[in-house]
Amino acid sequence: MKIDLNKKWEEAIKNTKIIRSRYSKLETFKKTVVPYVLVNKSLVNKGSTVIREGTVEVSPAIIHLPYSKFELHNFKFKETTEYSDEIVKSFLLIRGVQLPSMRYSNSEIKLEVVDKPLEDVIKEYQELFQRKEDIDTGLILSLPDIWQFSLIIYLASLVIKSAENDIKTFMDLLNE
Repeated sequence: MKIDLNKKWEEAIKNTKIIRSRYSKLETFKKTVVPYVLVNKSLVNKGSTVIREGTVEVSPAIIHLPYSKFELHNFKFKETTEYSDEIVKSFLLIRGVQLPSMRYSNSEIKLEVVDKPLEDVIKEYQELFQRKEDIDTGLILSLPDIWQFSLIIYLASLVIKSAENDIKTFMDLLNE
């Protein structure tokens, strides 16, 4: 049975929670590595939490109109749906989701299921980030079955946060 992407997208928009965002903005003229931790309740083991740690390499922002041709690499939609990354990208474009950077390359570093409630795992990560003075890693409450949508929503929030700075930097460069 195929997953209803539209239903899952709307669910992701409604239920993804960015618990902690990266402090820094995305780089304007060079690649930015965005570390993340996605957490969600396990669908298989009641009371357990799934943790995904990884990074997304975001290529520099560019201004291009009218067509957005962003690329999603290694988001593994085929593992959680019957759809390829390209089909999901087309699905997003049809819904008006456009991202200004050209390439988003995901690298999943760690995947584990821990026998702890979600709230405890979130608290532990928040304390860990504070202890390590980590201002770059995002902590996101994601959908359990299509976590990739939650990751895209997080990346889009970083793009929005960085847009004003990118435009100012571009304008300053043009005025030199």
